[in-house]
Amino acid sequence: MNYELLENAGIDTETALGRFMGNKALFERFLKKFLEDKNFEKLKNAVCEDDRNAALESSHTLKGVCGNLALNELYALFSEQVTLMREDNWNKAAGMMDSIEAVYNRVTEAIKNA
Repeated sequence: MNYELLENAGIDTETALGRFMGNKALFERFLKKFLEDKNFEKLKNAVCEDDRNAALESSHTLKGVCGNLALNELYALFSEQVTLMREDNWNKAAGMMDSIEAVYNRVTEAIKNA
């Protein structure tokens, strides 16, 4: 796996590998699992359908996964979105989706190409 591509996409591979006790194979397996995770699609659908509970659940799950994998930019975006949702600032939270999707697409492309 090309770690430079991952770093360029904002993935802190050094921190992530520390969490995985230096086990590159395990880290890479979890990155691939991230590509298969359905929570981003669930989040998009929930926002479109104005299902606030489902949106919060998906965004919160993604926040945790991104934190564990050191996908720092995504983690920060999901953290902000979760906070906004919990503060009942739905319009601002939903309005973040374009920014989140752009970063999500950049990160997932880097993982696929790495």
